[in-house]
Amino acid sequence: MASSRLNKGLLVCILSAMLPGCGSKAQDQGTEPKAVTQTDGSNSSSSYSSTGIDPATYAGRFQIKLTKEVPLREIPVPFTVYGGLEEASPTRLQLRAFMDLRGLQEKAPQILTGPLEESCKRQIYLEVRDVTAIDDTIKIEGSARAQFTRCNRHEEPGFRYFGATVDAVAVAKAEVKGQCLAFSIEGVDLNPRGFIGAVSNLFGLTNRINEAVIEKGGEFLAAHPVCPPLPAEFTLLDPIYESGGTREIAPGGVGAAIVGSSDVSAETIIEVLGGLKELGVLEFAE
Repeated sequence: MASSRLNKGLLVCILSAMLPGCGSKAQDQGTEPKAVTQTDGSNSSSSYSSTGIDPATYAGRFQIKLTKEVPLREIPVPFTVYGGLEEASPTRLQLRAFMDLRGLQEKAPQILTGPLEESCKRQIYLEVRDVTAIDDTIKIEGSARAQFTRCNRHEEPGFRYFGATVDAVAVAKAEVKGQCLAFSIEGVDLNPRGFIGAVSNLFGLTNRINEAVIEKGGEFLAAHPVCPPLPAEFTLLDPIYESGGTREIAPGGVGAAIVGSSDVSAETIIEVLGGLKELGVLEFAE
């Protein structure tokens, strides 16, 4: 029991060092804590308010707000993470986080639009027009333009024998994998346009476009997971994310919730103290 109280005391000191102002009197009295803002040092800031985000998704004894830009396909994407920390057990710390992904949602058409496949047999180009969150799913609307060609002797696209454009609506979801959110395509609904579209249905070409959208689009999403950025001090806790997924920020905004935990045993606390010393967060007597 004494060891447990010691761990708690050390943990409070560590968190106070990480998050100046978190151990306020208001929090000790049980009132709603004010989020402490930490940034990556840049001048960027989120243009979205916390309206529509349920504070319960990031509730905790200590709370932080972190705004950061992450490049995707060389396009800077701003998003904000709201995090809450509290004791889960004498040796574990619970982390609740909510990621505001509306910045990613705004840039998604620019990021996702482009070629899905460029082989000598077929070339499929995807154009994304709109991305909307619905409950725990994401609806992606756009169109796919496909060309089917014969390969020449250099294994390059040769004679074009068919081409079609189809309107596409894809449904995607996210799940926790490691310390990131991995997105996947749950299904695609294609609507071929006009007479050519009817012909593509007849010869099974629409199914081939559908397969390409699911396969190539899925490969792109799997290769670009979204990982919550944490302050350098927090990475020392090495959190393990256990559950989470996409959430709607009404109306239609894309967000994600994550729940995890971190080991705060005596051994871990000693390691964290050493890491904080190296980061210059704490100063120790020589």
